[in-house]
Amino acid sequence: MKKRNYLGSTLMAATALVLSGCASSPKVDADYADGYNFAHIETYAMVSINNDTYAGQPGESLTEQRINDSLRNHLSNRGMQEVAAEQADILVSYSVTSEDKTQVRSYNTGIHHHRGYYRGHHRHAWGYGTGTDIQVRQFTEGQLLIDFVNPQSNMVVWRGVGAKKLKSSPTQQERVETIDQYVDAMLAEVPGW
Repeated sequence: MKKRNYLGSTLMAATALVLSGCASSPKVDADYADGYNFAHIETYAMVSINNDTYAGQPGESLTEQRINDSLRNHLSNRGMQEVAAEQADILVSYSVTSEDKTQVRSYNTGIHHHRGYYRGHHRHAWGYGTGTDIQVRQFTEGQLLIDFVNPQSNMVVWRGVGAKKLKSSPTQQERVETIDQYVDAMLAEVPGW
């Protein structure tokens, strides 16, 4: 008598999903103003988003401090210097959001052979059918939005949006690395950089 390996197929699917979740990198989308010369940017100022203007103060949470540090490091590595907002070639602003999501996946487990018994008698019922395993996974997706704002017009000239599935209960080091992944992937989308 052959036993079907339900557990083996389920474990393989779960392992593939976990590994793909760990290896995921931020999904990045970017847009920019036509004709703006990003190559001329030498100085920047960090500001926070405000409904009326981009003048403001950076946030104080640990996440915001890490984003500020990562942005400063990346911009400094590109040879840019941080200055007061009044002297900056570009204003740099960002916002962070997170959203709980549900992912449902179904897997066809193939054709199966069925054999049954009737009221304790050895009457066999034979048949074939298909099986489907359904997997429901809940996760949190984090999103980082970075804006470059022209200080003369107070208009956004570049916007990057990065989204990534977040690991539950990350270590402090993992939090820093995730933010660096976001910032690195997003700034790579600035035209001419």
